[in-house]
Amino acid sequence: MRTGMRGAVALAFVVGLSAPCAAFAAPLAPAAGQAPACPAAGKEPGIGPVPLFTDENVALYAGGDYTADGGTAEAEGLLVVAGNATFAKSSGGVFNIGRVGAGSGILPASGSVMLAVGGNLNIAKGTTVDVGHGLTAGPRYGGAVQVGKEIDEKGSLETNGGSRSSGTGASAALSPHASFGDTIRRESASLGALKTTGTTTRSGDTVTFKGGSASGTQVFEISAKELDGASTFVFASLPDGAAAVVNVTGAQAVDISPMAVAFNGNRADTYDSAHFGEAASRILYNFEDSAKISLGGGGNFMGSILAPKASADMTASTNGRVYVGGDIRTHGSGNESHNYPWTGTSTFECKPTKTPETPGGKPSTPPETSVPTPSSTPSQPGEETTSPTTPGTSAPTPGASESTAPSATTPPKGGGSGGGGSLATTGGEVAPYLGAAAALGVAGGAVLLVTRRRRAQH
Repeated sequence: MRTGMRGAVALAFVVGLSAPCAAFAAPLAPAAGQAPACPAAGKEPGIGPVPLFTDENVALYAGGDYTADGGTAEAEGLLVVAGNATFAKSSGGVFNIGRVGAGSGILPASGSVMLAVGGNLNIAKGTTVDVGHGLTAGPRYGGAVQVGKEIDEKGSLETNGGSRSSGTGASAALSPHASFGDTIRRESASLGALKTTGTTTRSGDTVTFKGGSASGTQVFEISAKELDGASTFVFASLPDGAAAVVNVTGAQAVDISPMAVAFNGNRADTYDSAHFGEAASRILYNFEDSAKISLGGGGNFMGSILAPKASADMTASTNGRVYVGGDIRTHGSGNESHNYPWTGTSTFECKPTKTPETPGGKPSTPPETSVPTPSSTPSQPGEETTSPTTPGTSAPTPGASESTAPSATTPPKGGGSGGGGSLATTGGEVAPYLGAAAALGVAGGAVLLVTRRRRAQH
């Protein structure tokens, strides 16, 4: 209990709680399908349930196979799989693609392709793959699915009014992203050749990236060996609006379990953070030669992943683009992939889509679903999971040589059910976390008051 209190006080002092609800502000744009807009730089949204912006760029890419099993929950945005895609949740239930229960709100327009598979699409009995749920705002509905070979639908594939095709061959199914593997290899090499502008230090489980004096993209370098095993990440002294790229050198496998991220003096990895979307959109890790990446635990990995030679194993949630040249397996307990475009290059930025036109008008019988209103209470991402980090845990101090990673706590359990009737339930409500944040603010103020009184007495 004493350790937890020290962590709470540390968070209140180090990070501050000036805007605990900023991540759940009102939408910044109409629902997806109504406006072909991307978020303005520095205005990237936090986590919420409402579609805000449209993005036709690839959110997740697997150059090999993609497997979603265990209790993994959702993949926001356009998922492109060059090989086979398999969805086999261990206890059955829903896996959302395109639009998710709570995410960045940056997703393809209604009716656009949200799942493209070059090989076979396999859905195990008891598992529902729900694509584009609730997207009814445009001339077209739901999310489209394109499969190069066969669809083995032992479970259920719901497209919510979107089209589905199979047997077209890989090139047609993946179009216009059939050569995306070449794109990520080229971009990785280009970023890896950039001159380092900032400094990188590791102390204990904490890695600190400190920006240089120059403006523009901040470039850091760290070896795979040195990054391996880290859990707390501090980004300090980054110029306003500047993107950050971390070039990871060497071919060694990297295994990390993200627990906390600080961004220019603010805690960024908690869902109530006002800096969540900004940090997720400005950071990219470039694993140019790594053969394997493992993101363990149940925390939030902040930033995009570019790894053209690697395979990835994930139980943590990701917040950013995920581009992997090999296989991807996601098998955590409620972990999710949230689509935050990287602002450092036009190749990986948000690309707005125009609402596709449907010959003959809208489908005669659209799905009986709707996009939630801005007043809806968003679900806390994470189905039956250990919370990534809550406002009641300690945070790293930017610039400090060492930081203790906060311990995780378990939110109320939830579970997705089979069928296409609703988005998967992905964990406890946000209210307890915001309540905890408010309580910490009061606690922090109380500590300050006591300290001042003691000083006055002396």
